[in-house]
Amino acid sequence: MPDLLIRASLPELALIVLAFFGGLTIFNVPIGFALERLFRHRRIYDVPLAAGQYRFELVGNLVFLAVVVTTFTAVLSSGLVRFGETSLVRDGLTFFTMSAGFQVFYYFLHRAMHHRTLVRFHRWHHRSHVTTPLTGQSMSFVESCAWMIGYAGLPLAMSYVAPIGFWGWAAYLVVNVGGNIVGHANVEITRSMKGIRWRSINANPFVYHALHHARWTGHYSFQSAIMDRLCGTEWKDWPVLLQRVMDGHPMKSLKERADPS
Repeated sequence: MPDLLIRASLPELALIVLAFFGGLTIFNVPIGFALERLFRHRRIYDVPLAAGQYRFELVGNLVFLAVVVTTFTAVLSSGLVRFGETSLVRDGLTFFTMSAGFQVFYYFLHRAMHHRTLVRFHRWHHRSHVTTPLTGQSMSFVESCAWMIGYAGLPLAMSYVAPIGFWGWAAYLVVNVGGNIVGHANVEITRSMKGIRWRSINANPFVYHALHHARWTGHYSFQSAIMDRLCGTEWKDWPVLLQRVMDGHPMKSLKERADPS
């Protein structure tokens, strides 16, 4: 861990964590809205936003950031995470293990959040039927706490298998936060349909997750279709709808479906 964090007092550490996550949010949200303007000819849903959506999404983001700052300040100050010497191999392995681990963790967390016993904690996020760049981190206090298991609990557990790389962890968080925010923009930026099913194993088109917000069930994965594909929760018509959006024909209803053939 960098000397700056080791030497920092608790308030200073909290400010550093806030600057990191708050900075990522402030940096990526305008990018998402810029994409909505730049790709307005590829709008996903031509459906009005919910009343007061930007307001309640902003509140959800503030709740999420408060939980993140509290969690990371506590975890980093505790000294419980075992860090190894900085190296390209260690940081690379940390990054890719976090990527794979978070995909699996988030899929099962997300499915659990749709169960009738937990869904009340997930409804805040689903108030956004049509997504915006503010939607990604708009969630309840309980759901925000659950995300911290993946953000901080997973690397903590990993570090007791082998010491992790601080910069690999930080780099994954940069990618995760940026992808989550920008990936909720209500436009599609995919350039080509060629090999789209194979490419979606690495990164979904924006349409993929937008369908989850509109349909409620299915497409529980985070940034990749692989867990949905393995667990049978993938909507078969998404490539057809993706092509329509790419051709400049946004969906006019949240209930819109297509013939997968």
